Amino acid sequence: MHSLVNLNSMSFRCVVALGALLLANSAAAQTSDYRGVMEFQEYCASCHETPAPGTRVPTRAELKAMPPAMIFESMTVGTMKPNAQELSEEQMRRIAEWLSGRPLVDIDRSADAMANACPDGAKLGNPLVGGRWLGWSPDSTTNGRYQSAGAAGLDAAAVPKLKLKWAFGLPGAASLRSQPVVGGGWLWVGSDNGMVYALDADTGCVHWSFEAQRPVISTVSIGPTPGSPGRYAAYFGDFGANVYALDAETGEQLWVTQVDPHHAAAVSGSVVLDPAGERVVVPVGSWEEPMGVSANYECCTSRGAVAVLDAKTGNRIWKTYTLEEEAKPLWKNSAGVQKFGPSGAAIWSTPTIDPQRNAVYAGTSNAYVPVPDGGASDAIFAFDLGTGKVLWSQQLLEDDANDFGCGETPEEYQKNCPGKQQGPNDDIGASPILHTLEGGRQVLIASQESRTTTVLDPDRDGAIIWQGIPSDRKTSTGGNLGPAHDGEHLYVPLGFESRHEFESAETLDSEGGLVALDAESGHPVWTTIIPKPENCEDPTSSYCTSANQAAITAIPGVVFTGSVDGTMRAFSSADGALLWSYSSNRPFETINGVEAHGGALGGPGPTVVDGTVYWGSGYAILGTTPGNALLAFEVESDPAASGPGE
Repeated sequence: MHSLVNLNSMSFRCVVALGALLLANSAAAQTSDYRGVMEFQEYCASCHETPAPGTRVPTRAELKAMPPAMIFESMTVGTMKPNAQELSEEQMRRIAEWLSGRPLVDIDRSADAMANACPDGAKLGNPLVGGRWLGWSPDSTTNGRYQSAGAAGLDAAAVPKLKLKWAFGLPGAASLRSQPVVGGGWLWVGSDNGMVYALDADTGCVHWSFEAQRPVISTVSIGPTPGSPGRYAAYFGDFGANVYALDAETGEQLWVTQVDPHHAAAVSGSVVLDPAGERVVVPVGSWEEPMGVSANYECCTSRGAVAVLDAKTGNRIWKTYTLEEEAKPLWKNSAGVQKFGPSGAAIWSTPTIDPQRNAVYAGTSNAYVPVPDGGASDAIFAFDLGTGKVLWSQQLLEDDANDFGCGETPEEYQKNCPGKQQGPNDDIGASPILHTLEGGRQVLIASQESRTTTVLDPDRDGAIIWQGIPSDRKTSTGGNLGPAHDGEHLYVPLGFESRHEFESAETLDSEGGLVALDAESGHPVWTTIIPKPENCEDPTSSYCTSANQAAITAIPGVVFTGSVDGTMRAFSSADGALLWSYSSNRPFETINGVEAHGGALGGPGPTVVDGTVYWGSGYAILGTTPGNALLAFEVESDPAASGPGE
């Protein structure tokens, strides 16, 4: 433990240290709201990034190992209070929760503290047979987010009868970006409260919980345990770029491996198993981009990668960076701080495995510093599954750098990043979709944050077949974690951009939408515009919008999509007609006794298995409305019965 004695001697705006203070558990956690790391860089990093010798100032790594209450107390009532006077309580909370990766609440997050525990001795059925959804998409070899009729157990005629079956509260959570996965009668879900939970998929009772080292927003993937017939493992990553394997039935840790040592590296996309269940494919992202908001930060040195681990041991088989060249010193900004590059090209989404070509496909983010990066940013990569060799890459947008440290105005940008230009920040945030056309030819579908859709030829080194934005209205560069493809149409979520007078920043329009495309030609089949919400607590809020940023889920005849205002909707895949909607931005009575409230929808789409629709409500990663409710819906058997549905 570090002493507080010498922290008073710091002369900079160093506001983070130690202590103990517990907040009421009604506040939503912000462990995954990246404003916290931006504020740390702006107000704290000048002392904690590289502490002066002899000062005993905790480093960033040491702060990350501390409980959030200890960090928060030093800023509010402790020795760092004078240095933290510029910060609001909300800012201090975000800093403490981001650093620690834990919610600042006086609450036990474990399954042991919950009501409705499952009976002792409950056994997991075989999750690899019957109705199941065991990763980001039911099929990791297409990543089309389409559930077949038999596994879905639901059709367009039944969807309007969906009613809330149960609600489960995730204590201290704020963003449910980890999609629930279901198989063998069980459900597994991760949380930005740092926990992973296993539930009974039917009743919602809780089997076990596991505490990871950092928040978990990646989706859990379920597969066989190598060398242990009849046993199954749960694989996932966390904010610290740690990858775990747990016994899916008991929650016992089998192994943990850190895939990247960079202080900003993270696993936010789902890990995915190869078809044999022997290798774990891991996307490596990075939170370093928002750190560049501080002129004092030496931005940036992280780079995206794909790593493949042995599913039995966790040992690394190979790792390939998207940027071949390590970052090197470039220039100094107006504050005299060294800038580095190239950097960025992180991978935020779940890779797609192509057994036919023995390939792994992944999409990258924008660059973090505006310098040439060899075409690595905003690109689709194809890696050899066996060796990690780059088979080909295709950049979809050039010169897309979003270095916050360059400044907000063109004048500041040229002063801090001379001769450079800011890009639109148009990541490939969605997983590549491998689609087979009617004639048997296969194409790869990529979708960027702007909703720009590109179809590539995997047999011609990713040659672009067609590219375009599927809307006549300007679409926003925000969100879009995944279109869905049902074998006939590609369904793309729409969020429209609006710029008001005297506003330079992009904001979301109050309306959203959904478009169905012909994947072969790119021609729109139909488009549905979703009206502005009518039930927002604050109608003037920029988040009172029906913009769709979350991933889409498709089943035969139906497309599910969630909006920023917290409403989940189901549309007919034939013509875009609205079939069902449910507003989740509300409090819920939960089966596990944890206080829960829904919020924005911005992460995964629903999981549909055996007639039940599961999804999480709450998304605070982009500063949108937090929530901590995991919901399950089923068709109401008695039409006369009342329920919480709309």
